Amino acid sequence: MKVFNSIRFSQVFLVLLILMFFSVPRTLQSQQSWHATVGGQSDDMAKQALAFLPNEIWIHAGDSITWTFASDEIHTLTFLTPGQVYPSFQGPGAGCPGFASSGASFNGGTCVTTPPMVKGQTFTITFPKAGNYKFDCLVHNTMTGAIHVLSASEALPHNQDFYNNQAAAELKSLLSDTDQKMRMDMDGGHDEDDGFSVQVIPHKKLVTAGVGETTSTPGGYQQLAIVRFLKGTIEIHAGDTVEWSNHDPDEPHTITFGTEPPPNEQFPPSSNVTVDSDGALHAVITAPGENVHSGFIEQALEDEFGVPSNTLAANPTRFRVTFTQAGTYNYKCVLHDNLGMVGKVTVLP
Repeated sequence: MKVFNSIRFSQVFLVLLILMFFSVPRTLQSQQSWHATVGGQSDDMAKQALAFLPNEIWIHAGDSITWTFASDEIHTLTFLTPGQVYPSFQGPGAGCPGFASSGASFNGGTCVTTPPMVKGQTFTITFPKAGNYKFDCLVHNTMTGAIHVLSASEALPHNQDFYNNQAAAELKSLLSDTDQKMRMDMDGGHDEDDGFSVQVIPHKKLVTAGVGETTSTPGGYQQLAIVRFLKGTIEIHAGDTVEWSNHDPDEPHTITFGTEPPPNEQFPPSSNVTVDSDGALHAVITAPGENVHSGFIEQALEDEFGVPSNTLAANPTRFRVTFTQAGTYNYKCVLHDNLGMVGKVTVLP
């Protein structure tokens, strides 16, 4: 009899536990911690995935997402408010202004942004309010995404495994791009006129300073950027001119000889740079060790309705240097030399 009563009590207790579980408010049950990635790169850091991986996620109100930064290239994770002016990621007033700490909350009313972050760092944001929220990287404006925050009563379309697989597939797709214009030989080799390698024309060599390609998903923009001077180690003769051109749709680059200018002086060219009649920047270097800095060479942003149009003068994409003396001239992109974007010009008599 005692055994029977013990069994019956256990059964009743189990039923009560089940009823208590199902009586817990859905808002508490639905609070989950999700995970995503910011950026990615090849082993040699030459190929950079400028992307949130994945860049579209569905969660419940009250859930949080932890983003892990996976690139040596800097990125931010930024949630702006509707109509907010796109802020800077550096300098006075950078951020919203200011940067948030991990564990922040975003409900669409106040901007939240990380500082520039790199590989190995993480940042967590909780989303207490249902809504659809766009997010950006302030360093790369072709890097966007969307978070769909649903009420607790709505079913989520995907689980964490789905997002992990999607992120891996998107990263692989970006880094393994095989379009003709993305093919390169960074170790030298042939000199065919493919438009992206060093080419020889009378008294001039051309060097590609970065290549990129922008794609998109329904959630936002993604980009592959090749942060290299393609065949940037070259030989010329005294009196020849080298021209660098930027083929990347978003990433700026610099061509910098000698001493690197401080961060707040890297955007404009050095005072010894002039402008050719076709708008290209031009400098003359007379000896190794001379300081010459191109400033940012980059594509202009797309023109938009109701906004003043961009001009070529404001965004030069070509930089030329004429070398008058024999010697060895090392140069770099001050924005990406930490990723291996360096080159060398050997000037023969």
